[in-house]
Amino acid sequence: MSAIRTYFKEEAKVQMLVLAHPKPSDFYLSVWQTTRSAVPLLIWRALLFLASLGIVLSSLILYIIDSPNVGYWFIYLTHWGITINTFATGFALAVSVRCYFYGPLTGGEFLLPWYVKTYWILYNTAIPLAFLITIFYWSVLYGSAVQEELNPGLDIAIHGLNSLVMFGLLMSASQPSRMWHIYQPIQFAFVYVIFGVIYWAAGGTDAKGNKYIYPVIDWSSPGPTIGVVALTGLMLIVLHFMVMGMAVGRDALASRLFHDSVTVHVEEGVPLRQRPSEAQTAAPMRQLQLTR
Repeated sequence: MSAIRTYFKEEAKVQMLVLAHPKPSDFYLSVWQTTRSAVPLLIWRALLFLASLGIVLSSLILYIIDSPNVGYWFIYLTHWGITINTFATGFALAVSVRCYFYGPLTGGEFLLPWYVKTYWILYNTAIPLAFLITIFYWSVLYGSAVQEELNPGLDIAIHGLNSLVMFGLLMSASQPSRMWHIYQPIQFAFVYVIFGVIYWAAGGTDAKGNKYIYPVIDWSSPGPTIGVVALTGLMLIVLHFMVMGMAVGRDALASRLFHDSVTVHVEEGVPLRQRPSEAQTAAPMRQLQLTR
């Protein structure tokens, strides 16, 4: 219990609001590796990105083929969710690619480049949102008249594989999930709620002509709808804390398995890729530093 109190006391500090972190390598090296190579996580992130991109394209192409319904693709939270999944995995891959070709992140302790901050925001938003979409669909919308997807197989995959991809991104990462970063997924959800209200007020309908996007979120009955939105927001907060717990468990398990022998954060400033002549020159210098 004391460890939990200490953890939340640290997380409750105001400075945890900002997008700063003392170990930039946490954003391009996996907690599970014992080397400084960016390649393993780069390959894994490429697979996650391709999976996310494949889901988005498959869904969107089916809507384009059924041209009268193509505009409705953009109204569903599921499609917003898989789109941000694609951006999250895409920026994760971009960070790994950048570090593979140009070496470790620079800029000083706690200072992160804009693309790393963007990735972190997308990561913080996409993971709990994906879990929320999966839970909300299978517990509330499944079996109702809602038809987000035009293919039954894709309908199942898009509300399950999305969470598996984000779980893979979470469990392969090293960066923490901050308590105060809950404002990021909440902001995204708030934007979608505002969009839903404006869409309803402008006379928007679903593909079947109903005057709502989801039957449980019908703004012509504001009382029940506000209740559903509030409960969904509460669930998103709970999921954010669950993601925090999974990140802590991930780090603890990796530390236990490797007996604290993981050295991926050593020598932050040394390039990940060197020419042979550079490596021969750098090796004696590093050995000299270690013996001091």
